[in-house]
Amino acid sequence: MKYKKIIFILHFSLFALPSFSQIALDTNQFQPSVLIENFTSEGCSSCPEGDKFMGELIRLSDSTNNPVSIIDFHVDIWNRSGWVDPLSDSVFSKRQRTYLAKNKLEAVYTPMAVCNGNEIWPGMAKKEIGRFIGKSLTKPSKHFVRVASQMVPGEDSLTVAYALWGNLDSCLINVALVQQDLISKITSGENANKTLHHHNVVKFFYTRHLNGVKGEFKIGIPRGLDLTKYRMITYIQQENTWEVLCSDQLFFDVRK
Repeated sequence: MKYKKIIFILHFSLFALPSFSQIALDTNQFQPSVLIENFTSEGCSSCPEGDKFMGELIRLSDSTNNPVSIIDFHVDIWNRSGWVDPLSDSVFSKRQRTYLAKNKLEAVYTPMAVCNGNEIWPGMAKKEIGRFIGKSLTKPSKHFVRVASQMVPGEDSLTVAYALWGNLDSCLINVALVQQDLISKITSGENANKTLHHHNVVKFFYTRHLNGVKGEFKIGIPRGLDLTKYRMITYIQQENTWEVLCSDQLFFDVRK
């Protein structure tokens, strides 16, 4: 697979992100992707720095059309520290603990960035995460996924249609519907009197066992949800290890 390297200089690091041409689906080597799950909390004083870095990565990947997806899971582990994060969910906290167990780690902390399911760093570890992205995007992948979605007429639901390439036995398909930008004003706790800017916050999350290399299913959404403020990020995980094999993301154009 041929690609052209482009060097991007940010104020925090320098790393090379290759820009791949159209994927060659008749081979066993596909365009690689990176999926970062950022576990964060409004009750954590270290999280605003990590959230800012994730926002910078999102803007960089969007502007350069590189396959890097970032999702923001708000956990509830700091909800007794003076501020209850209204975006938090105990399900997300359980997901974080599962990652720690699968990677044989014990300490629970935020912000925590899980990169492709098997590399974990603090969410503000710019050098390490930047190096991981650059390295991952230089190696062709053995797996690839493409996803399409649209509203179901007359229903409060979306269809999710997917196509997969590569060996995908014993895998899960995850669909995260994330709000792209969200502002919170904090009145107590460690971030009291701060205005926090969140990015790609998980508002709806669905997981199911993968059944075949092509498929379609429905996910429910609230009536009247403004999808122009959201993006859908879909990723395939190995069921036992939770390694992320490939990912895809899309924006909604409700005018169509």
